[in-house]
Amino acid sequence: MAVTGTKVGRLDIRLVRGDTQRVGGRWRKHNLTTSQITPVDLTGWAGTLELRSPDGSEIWYEQACQTMTDDGYALADIPATAFADDVWATRRTGQWKVFVKNGLTGERRTVGWGYWTLSE
Repeated sequence: MAVTGTKVGRLDIRLVRGDTQRVGGRWRKHNLTTSQITPVDLTGWAGTLELRSPDGSEIWYEQACQTMTDDGYALADIPATAFADDVWATRRTGQWKVFVKNGLTGERRTVGWGYWTLSE
């Protein structure tokens, strides 16, 4: 039986300074024999959201995912105060990624990624 993770497509997002926002991704597996797609239970995993610089070399914001679901979602709730510091006046675009890690096996997977823009 051949099973692969489904391709994680790029999703570009707009974040609004001063608003509460939710960012995340979903992991599902595709059975190549039956063509069935099933979500991966992430309740025992830990997820992390990273907002990086435009070239991806610096992590500007990092936060644990508060919601890990049995139907494959890893979600981080960004508080309204997250981008209140003056430094965010010059940090307007970059790359984002949500990855999950299994605490028992150490397996790590990206479940969402793309580019972000910060607006007022």
